Formats: sequence, structure tokens, C-alpha cells
Amino acid sequence: MSVSEILFVVAGALLGLAFQGGMFLFLIPFAVVAFSLAFMNRPNIPANTSVIPVIKSNKHSTALTPVVSPDLRHEFTNEAKMESNEPNSSLRVNQVWARANSDVDKAFGDILRCLKVLMPQANTLTIFTNGGAANEFRLRTFQSDIPNCIDTGAKITENMGILSQLLRPEVSRILEGDLLVGKRLTYYIENRMIRSLMGVPLLDRNDRRLGVLLVDSLHPNAFTAAEAQALTYIAQAMYLVSFKSYVSAQNFIEQQQFSVLYRYQRKFFQTMSVKDIYKQMFEYVKENMPFDRLTILALDKPKEGSGRVVYSVGMDSEQFRDKQFTLSDKGIFVLALIRNRPVIRSFDAGYIEYVPRLNDFEKRNMELRQLFVMPVSSEPDSKTAELAICLESRYSNRYQDHEKKLLKAFAGVAGFAYARACQFEKGKDLATRDGLTGLMNHRSLQEALRTEKVRADRKKYNIGILMMDIDHFKRVNDTYGHPVGDEVIKGIASAISGEIRKEIDVVARYGGEEFVVALIDTTPEGMIETAERIRKAVSKLEFNVHLTDPLRVTVSIGCFLVEPEFSDMKKAVNNADQALYKAKDGGRNQVVRFETVETEAVGV
Repeated sequence: MSVSEILFVVAGALLGLAFQGGMFLFLIPFAVVAFSLAFMNRPNIPANTSVIPVIKSNKHSTALTPVVSPDLRHEFTNEAKMESNEPNSSLRVNQVWARANSDVDKAFGDILRCLKVLMPQANTLTIFTNGGAANEFRLRTFQSDIPNCIDTGAKITENMGILSQLLRPEVSRILEGDLLVGKRLTYYIENRMIRSLMGVPLLDRNDRRLGVLLVDSLHPNAFTAAEAQALTYIAQAMYLVSFKSYVSAQNFIEQQQFSVLYRYQRKFFQTMSVKDIYKQMFEYVKENMPFDRLTILALDKPKEGSGRVVYSVGMDSEQFRDKQFTLSDKGIFVLALIRNRPVIRSFDAGYIEYVPRLNDFEKRNMELRQLFVMPVSSEPDSKTAELAICLESRYSNRYQDHEKKLLKAFAGVAGFAYARACQFEKGKDLATRDGLTGLMNHRSLQEALRTEKVRADRKKYNIGILMMDIDHFKRVNDTYGHPVGDEVIKGIASAISGEIRKEIDVVARYGGEEFVVALIDTTPEGMIETAERIRKAVSKLEFNVHLTDPLRVTVSIGCFLVEPEFSDMKKAVNNADQALYKAKDGGRNQVVRFETVETEAVGV
């Protein structure tokens, strides 16, 4: 090994140490001095040497075509892929990657300018990096004596002559010393006759090809083997520069995202509502994950094996909003929920076999080429998960190990918070709900009526109070027994709930066989109409008591309209109760409205 080669090795080693950062940064000036001495002491090639052939590498390449190192996102690429959702936290992920790319571009440009000074015979120095395709490099940056003649969209692909040799895994460098006729290279717009060419691949730690570093000259025999070897060291240093920049960006993103995860952990522990858990899951994913469609499933009726979509945004998301599903559906989202295992599926461009997300009847969107489903369960070892976070992207390689780890950590926290909220609501229901029917009990009804009255006074609307009682219910218990009586109460509770607005009106079990309904924002006619619907629905019920004829029951209903000027809700219930007694005295199975002057039956 010559003195020049030794100095090049020393310069490369010093640069490698300097890129470790910290106290080693002071080695950079020594590396520059060593590089300069090596360049000045390089041996001369005899003038009559024409061509130095391609040198084979003894190292085994890990890939037949150039690929991007999988542990660094967007490495050696300027193309930022954008989804419908750009994470909207204070951390802008694409901005971080763009800054890292800018830093790498500047470092590459500085290195090329340095080489141009040290190699005065060089005409153009170029760096090509992975262009997205497996067998394609694109021009990233260059330094040239004739910059206006360079095609900034130039590519290196297979079957492109001498440059395409650097795509081959067995080629470690090219060095052409005397191209007799001159060579026109693809990155020149005009016909520049190049007489000398030197190039080396940019390799990662596993010898995978990330790009190409090329130097050409208009002079014959412009470069030596020692310079080609030095170019290899410089290519290694360029990889280290890019590696450090992208790793720093990736570490920064991960630190920020896990910091956000910690904040949501605290939010979860302050949340006792299942609906709030759904909302916080949606907000976290939207803040930290890129996607073209986000869907969150909740198995909110596990005993029945059914659930619904609680959130859906993005491409064609309207078809999923509030959509009901069962565990017998064949969609891949449901499958991940059933198996309680993450699912990642990628589809090649132009694929024609659509994979249903919920069922076979949904709209088929062939643009979404990768899906990532993370189940969320209260117990990690449970067979079926209670929730599922479903991300979809138009890019087939969007979700990698980082997203998997981040969402898995979030799913563990969300599962615990969901179980805690469910337990809290269950305990709350035991105190505020009737155990037999699941309706509000007497105490929670009073609180609900006070709340609704405050809202009604502010918005100036009426509340209709219906008090109803099962006719001859004692006879049912005495004749058929209390189990049948319980079935009658549950059946009537279900019939009442089916005739009112579930998300607006209020229904409660007031006593043993008494029920109260509060109709929000109604009219006198609307109140009577709803009461009649309830009376008729109950009269159509049939209960099997193992006799020839099924058991039928009826209800009597008293009504009172609470207008804005009426303020005593307890008295309103008493007025409806008085109307109920009138209905009972008048023959039962009828609706009676309370009037200040007189009370009359309005339906029989």
C-alpha cells in the first residue's frame, strides 16, 4: 500500500470518528489535512494507459438491485409522500424529514465542491440516489464547470451503457481513462464528449446500493486508481453523513411522539367515559399518524357479538360512519378484532382482488394500497379485542416498524383506559339504572328532568311528561308468578323505548310497574300522538306463558305538557300522575291529558 493510500485510509478513519459527534468533532481539520496530503502524494499513471477495467468486489451483496435501507425513512430521497391526513401536532413529521433532507443536500454539495477544488481536471461531479424504483437512480445534486448543460431530471437505469454497470451488485467501481471517441453521458443536455469517467456506488452498512458518486473529465487519463479508491472512502463518509442526519431526525420524531403518548396516558387516566375514550383515540391517531382513511371499530355489544364504527374519516369514509357489524362479517378489520392480532396488508399497483374491510357490500376503493389494523383489548391475552384502530394509505410501504411500535404502545394504554371506563360506567349504571330493564331509575330521572328543564328554559321549548302504569299487573303476578311479571316489565320497557327518540327523549322505570317518559321539545299534539303510539305498541305485545293463548297486557297513560313558564318538574310529574289516575278510573287502556280545568279521556 502506497503512502497516498495510507493517508486516504487515515482521512476516512478520522472522518468516521468525527461523525460520531461530541468530543470527536475536533478531528475534522486533521481529516482534511490527511486527505489533502494523500491527494498530493498520489502516484502518477503513465500517459499511454488507456483503460482501467471494472474492478470486481469480493463482498457478497445482499440485493440484486439497489434498495433503500429499511431502517431509515425517506433515506436518499427528496420525494415526501403526502396522505389525506398530515399529522397536525406541533411536531410536523414531514417538516422534520424535509429539514434532514436539506441538511444532507447541503453536506453533499459541500463535499462535491471540495472534490472539485482537489481534482482540477474534473468537469462534472454528480450524485445519483435511489429514485423510488428498485433499478433506478435519479440525479440528486451536482457540481459542474458547465451547470446549464446538466439535465436535473436525469436517471440511471438498466441498459444505459457504462453508467448502468454501477447498478450491478458485483461492481465496486468504474474507471475509464481514455475513451478514444469520447462518451456522451445521459445527464448532459448537450453533446459533451467525456474522455475520462470515475464512479463508485454509495453503500449502506449491509452493502446495499443507495446511490452513485460520479466524476467525469474532458481530458484523457484524468483519474487514477488511487483517486478511485479515495472516492470510495468519500462515498462511505457521505453515507455516514446521511445516516447521522436521518437517524437524528428519526430519533427526534420518536421522542416527540412518545412524549405525546405520555400526555395521552395522563388524559386517559382523567377520563371516565367510554365515549371520551373513543374521542381521545381518534385525536391521538389523527395527531400522530399519516393516513388516507382512519376507521375505529368498537365491539360494544360483546354478548351479542356485534359492534359499530365509532369514527371514520378520509377517503370514502361516509360509508362506514355508524355502520353496524357482527363478528360473522368477513371483513379484514373484523378479522383482526376477532383474532386480537395486528394485521398489515400491502397491495401492488394495479391489483384487482379487493379485500373487504367490513363486508362484501362496501364500496371498493382500489387506491388504498396498504392497511394496518391494531386491535385494542383490555386484556392482552384475550381472544377477541374490544376495539380496533384501522389505518389505510395510498402507499404500499407507508407503515413500518416505527408506526407499529408506536401504535402498539398506544393500544396498550388505550385498552387499559377503556376497561377502566367500562367498569366505571357499569358501576355508575348500577346506581342510576334499573337492574331489570336498564332504564333510568327514580333518582336519576329527577336529575335528568332538572337538566332538561334548564335547557328548555334557555331554548324556549316544551317538555311532555308521560306517566304510565301496567293495567291489572298484580293479577299477572298472582296468576303467572313474578318471573312472568318481570318478562312483562322488560317487554313493555322495550316497547316504550322503541316509540321514542333514543338520543333525545328520556325514559325511566318510576316504580314497580310504573314508567315515566319525558318528551323533549314537543307540542301538545305530538305528546298525545306519542302516548297513543306507546299504548298501541304495548297492546300488541304477546307473552308466552305456556298456555293456549299468549298473555296480553295494556297500559294507562297520563300526560302533562310542561311549558316554559312552568318551572316545578316534581309537580309536573304529579300532574301526569293525577291524569293517570283519571285514565285508570275511566276504564284503563287509554291516554288522559292533565288540564287545569278538567281532565278528559282522549283515547280509548
